[in-house]
Order: sequence, then C-alpha cells, then structure tokens
Amino acid sequence: MLASGRWSISVDRLVGGCAILLAAACSSLAAQSPPSANGLTVRSVAFKGNHAIDDETLAASIATSESAWPRRYAIIRLLGLGERRTFDELEFRRDVLRVQLLYRLSGYYDARVDTTVERAPDHVNVTFRIQEGPPILVDSITIRSNDSVRTGRVLRRLPLKVGRPLDRVLFDLSADTILFAARERGYPFAAVFRNYTVDRTTRLAEVTYDVETGPRARIGAILVDTAAGVSAPLVRRFLALRVGDRFSQSALYESQRTLYQTNMFRYVAVGIAPDSLVDAVDTLVRIKVTALAGGRVQARAGVGYGTVDCFRAQATTSVADFAGGGRRLDFAGKVSKIGVGVPTSGLGLQRSLLCSALADDPFSDTLNYTASATLTQPALFSHSTSGALSVFAERRSEFKAYENVSLGGAASVAVGNGAPPGATFTYRIAQTRTIADAATFCIFFDRCDTSVLGILSSAKREATVGVALADVRTDAPIDPTKGHALTLDALTAARAVGSQLAFSKAVGQAIWYRPVTAHAVLALRIQAGAIATGLGVVQGTPIRFVPPEERFYAGGPTTVRGYGLNQMGPVVYVAADTSQVSVDAQSTVTACRSCRTSPLGSSGIVLANAELRTPSPVWPSRLRLAFFVDAGQLWEQGQGLVPSGWRVTPGAGVRVGTPLGPMRLDVGYNPYAPQCGPVYAVNGTSLQRMGTSDYCPPRTPGILHRLTFQFSVGQPY
Repeated sequence: MLASGRWSISVDRLVGGCAILLAAACSSLAAQSPPSANGLTVRSVAFKGNHAIDDETLAASIATSESAWPRRYAIIRLLGLGERRTFDELEFRRDVLRVQLLYRLSGYYDARVDTTVERAPDHVNVTFRIQEGPPILVDSITIRSNDSVRTGRVLRRLPLKVGRPLDRVLFDLSADTILFAARERGYPFAAVFRNYTVDRTTRLAEVTYDVETGPRARIGAILVDTAAGVSAPLVRRFLALRVGDRFSQSALYESQRTLYQTNMFRYVAVGIAPDSLVDAVDTLVRIKVTALAGGRVQARAGVGYGTVDCFRAQATTSVADFAGGGRRLDFAGKVSKIGVGVPTSGLGLQRSLLCSALADDPFSDTLNYTASATLTQPALFSHSTSGALSVFAERRSEFKAYENVSLGGAASVAVGNGAPPGATFTYRIAQTRTIADAATFCIFFDRCDTSVLGILSSAKREATVGVALADVRTDAPIDPTKGHALTLDALTAARAVGSQLAFSKAVGQAIWYRPVTAHAVLALRIQAGAIATGLGVVQGTPIRFVPPEERFYAGGPTTVRGYGLNQMGPVVYVAADTSQVSVDAQSTVTACRSCRTSPLGSSGIVLANAELRTPSPVWPSRLRLAFFVDAGQLWEQGQGLVPSGWRVTPGAGVRVGTPLGPMRLDVGYNPYAPQCGPVYAVNGTSLQRMGTSDYCPPRTPGILHRLTFQFSVGQPY
C-alpha cells in the first residue's frame, strides 16, 4: 500500500534573500554528494501546474531526479539496467527553494510550490505542484548614455521586451547586448550599469541601463605573440583591423575566426592588451594577438554506412602553411559502394539486408570514388577573401539514374571568410562522361539510333562558371533550433568558357527554424530551381543536351519522403527483352513484368517542406519525434507540368541523437498511383519502344503499400 505525505512552504520578502543564498550554496554540494546505496529509488519526478517554465528546465534545476527508464518498469528493472537514483529528504526540501528561486529569477515573485511524495517499500514517486501566480511585467526599458549610442536600434535587439516577464537572465543578456553595441561603435572601455525597480502593487517593473562609454578609441598598436616558426607579419595579414582603424569588437572576433580557419594555430586570442593605452593617450589602444602554432600536418579517416552507398570510407590530409604565406594543401579521398561495386562485389552485400536496395541498380556495379588535391590561399585580396585551386578525379552515380566519370580542375574565390552573408565564385572544367539508360536518351531526343546514343554517352568537355551565395544564421550547424539559411546557386556552361555543352542552371533555397515551445522546433523549407538549355556542339554535331547529373530529381529522405529515392517525377520503364512486355491490339502496354524503373530528371523543380520536431515522452534527451508534410512538383520544358499537379505526402519519424547528427527513420504516406511512363525493351542490340502510350503500373492494394520508409543520418534540411 502506498502512503502519501504533503507539505508546503512560502517565502516572504524577509526570507527571500536567505532562500536564494541557501539554494545557491547547496546546489553544488548536492551535485557532489553521492546518493545513499540503501535509499529509496526515485521512480518518477513530475511537475504539475507549470506553464511559464517547462518540465526539462525545472528538472535540471533540482537535485532530486528520477532513475533511468529501465529502472521504472518492473520486468526490465530485474535486469539491473540503467542508473538508479535514490531519494534524499534534505535535498528534496531544498529543491522546493530551488524551484521558487528559479521562478523568482523568471519574474514570478509569488510562485508557491507544494509537493506530494508517494512512498512504497522500495521506491518513491515525487510530484511538484506549482501555483505560478501572475508575473512581474516589464513596463519600460530606458537606456541612458553620455554619447550617441543608437538607443532606438539597440532597444529593438534586446532579449528583454516590454510587456514580458522580468526575467533576470534576459535582463543580464540585454546589458551584454548594449555593451557590445557600445564597443562596436568604438568605445573599448564602455561599461553598463543596470538597475530595475518593481512595484508589487501594479506588478510592473521599470528597467534602466546607464552606459558610461568612456573615450572613443582607435588602434594605436598591434602586438603579436606567436610561437616559433610563425612570423608576426604573416599573422597581421589575416587580421580584420589595422593600426589607425576605429576600435570594433566584431573586428576582433573576425580576426580570431580568420586565424583559426588557416589551420595553422591550435590557440588564438585577439583582444585589448592589459596595458592598452598607448603613451598614456586614452584614445589609442593596443591590441594583443596570441597565436600558438599547431601541428603542421593533420590527417583524418572515417568509415560509414548509407542505404544507397552501402559501406563507405574517407580520408583527408591537410598541410598547413604549405610553401609559406599561410597556404593550405588538402588531399581528400572517398570510396563508396564497398561490398557491392567492383572490385569488392565478391562480398555480395547487395544480397544482404544492409545493401539490398542496390541489388537492382545497374549504376552501383562499380565503386564510386573521389580523389582531389586543393591548394588554398587565405587572405587573397584582403583578410575576408580566399582563393583555391584544385584538381580532381571522380566516379559518382545517382541511384537508378546515371553514373558519371570526370577528370578536371577548378578555381574559386570565396568572399566573406565564412561569416554571413558570403559568396563563392567558381570556374570548373572537366572531361566528363555520363552513362545512363539508353532509354533515357531516347526520351530526350525521341531517337534511339546508335549514332545519337554514341554522342550522348561519349566523353565531353564541360566547363562552367558559377556563383554561390549563402546567408546562414543558425544557432547550430548540425541540428538548428532557430535562425535561417538562405542560399542561391547559379552556373552557366557555354562555348565562351570552353564548354562543348550549353545550359544555365539556378537553384534557390530558404530554410527557417522557429522554436514553438522551449524544446519543440518548426522547420520550414522552400526550394525552387530551373534549367535553360542552349545549343552546344559535340563531335561536330549541334546538340541541345543537359547532362543527367545536372537535372533535378525528387523523392527520398531529403525531398519528398512519400516517394522512394528519385522516384517522383518522369520515369521510363526498361524491359530486358520484348517478351516481358504485353501490348494489346490498340498498342497499349497492359503488363511490364520485371521491368526496371529509370528516373529521367526534370528541368524545373519546386519543393515545400514543413516539419515539427519535438522531444519524445521516453528518453527525451536523445530521442525526438518529427511530424512532417512534404510537397513537390517537377516540370519539363515545353511539356507543361510533369507530373500534373503537386504531390503532397505527410508522415512521421523518429530521431536518435548521435555524435554525427541525428539518425532518423521517417515513414511517408503516398496516396498517389505509380508514375506512368513509356516502356522500352531491349531488342537485339537496339531499343524498341513498346506501345504508343505510357504504361501505368497497377496500384498494389492495402495501406502498407502506400507507406515509404526512409532511413538516413542528419536532418532532412
């Protein structure tokens, strides 16, 4: 039988200060003291009545914590798995003060905390019942300065807002924001004094920040402290500030980032020198740069797995300060299709569950590889630009679509030094050969004779000039929770730049991340792209042709998840011989047995995605849930929209956190019939078009056949 006990505590103005000191003092001690080995197991810790502060934040602020989930279920508990946490009466009572302190710091001065403890012979269930009460709201925010700090502009950027609760954390962050704004305007010795007054009757607070800017200063000297082997002039070359420039805090940060990006240093610090005044003149300051050289040669290697790559491996080697001047030489190599492609096909992994998706992919019969060498020159024209020259050889394939073999080189100039917004200008030239289904080329030109197919599959010189623009402002590179990412990529191939092919391509993408609760994130994406075909010349023959690797494909774990990889949009069906295809008297294909599907790609694409990411009720620190809706449409030049109308597929998935990013399994629901397409059959040494109309495969009944499973690593966008 369970027994229950209740107790409550309130803190008035006189005791409030003592409670804060007590909670702060005992928090660290509680974290250090080991639990009693013979104590009661904490089965669960729950919070009721809290709205302003979520459960995870409250749980992190107290010492009492529930045992790992295997300890909370009777059958699994017998296995002894998971960490067992015991109940400490003293710390539990202190937890009430900790929760009240957290609410007070969040602007809820009258919050009350009651507790319920359900006791059993070997465990307890703890519940915190919270009455938050009305918060203290910010009535006004005033910035007073002895100089023209742009108070109106700064006010709009403050984390603390008028009409919101008086949150002490946001109150302090706002002071830091004001201080940065003052230092950005050239006041290195600025100080911000903060204050607020609370009217408990009206529950309103007046917030005041007094800014003492001190003198506006310029850079009087730059002192460089480096390790042996790195010259001070070389370090100064990468700095975003010069002697005589007006002081800027962001220039210090940018200089530090640029030095780190050279890969020459293991430690970099850029800041105001302790003896910052120059000849006792308070408008000139010294900047001290500390740069400790790191290892000159760095190497990395790794192995991985992907459903359409099977096993893969990669390695990189970087040589810092190659031939002086801060240049960096990088060697990179990558191999995929290990276990499926020649010369590793003897392993036969395409017949195993791991790599079975590649069993009927003709373009996975050989290893994919990439080998490259890149020489990068930082600070090419200024500290914020860099240049790179590279040579490469690669073989890559797209699932069931094509394979491409290329040998060439590229030259690029990057502007922005990695800080948003940035731009990269690239010239690329390569001798390239694309292999695709002959039926794909037939569709492009409505001709299947050997001469045309030979031209399309022959080696061609492809040269492009491109620009990539990016404005990425997110709070994390792998799994963002807020911010945006805007990108635009455009390139053109023409005879004027040395290309035998002629086409232009542009793709734009916008992604937004918005927190909807303390731990739930809404991710939105819009992507659009188009290709314009020009007239090229190959083997003396004028030809309008866009290589399959440049066309747009949809379907798969990063686009429209209700479709298999590259299976949304126009397709062609290929039969091994004419006996696999049945055609009726009206020249209509009625059956295509064991036919292979080959995606054609398209010259235009529009994608729209929305996904809600939220913690799982079980194991929320590692396991997350996702609910999504993917929509897309492809079209072909001169043929209207293909397929007709949008394709919208909803679904859900799970995410498991790993050091490489979230590992995810998504299930998309596809309510549409299979894609119709023409049928070609191998007839001797040529292809024969079967029937006069497109073949529409019959739809398999049952809801399970409408589900598409996608497994991958990393967020879809």
